[in-house]
Amino acid sequence: MQMKSFDGEAFGKEVVSVVRDYLERNLSPVVARLDAVESRILLLEAQAGTTKSRPVVRVAARSGPAT
Repeated sequence: MQMKSFDGEAFGKEVVSVVRDYLERNLSPVVARLDAVESRILLLEAQAGTTKSRPVVRVAARSGPAT
């Protein structure tokens, strides 16, 4: 009985394929829900007349040295 030699490249491709398929199957519903939420936010912003803007960051000034 002759043993086959291990083909690391073929094994790696098979593992990557299995993992990619698994992630696609399990993450596609999450991606779809996220897309729906983002669409809903855009619709609500349009209805409210708001636009996306950068957040305002305010830093309190100190009169003494920082500790």
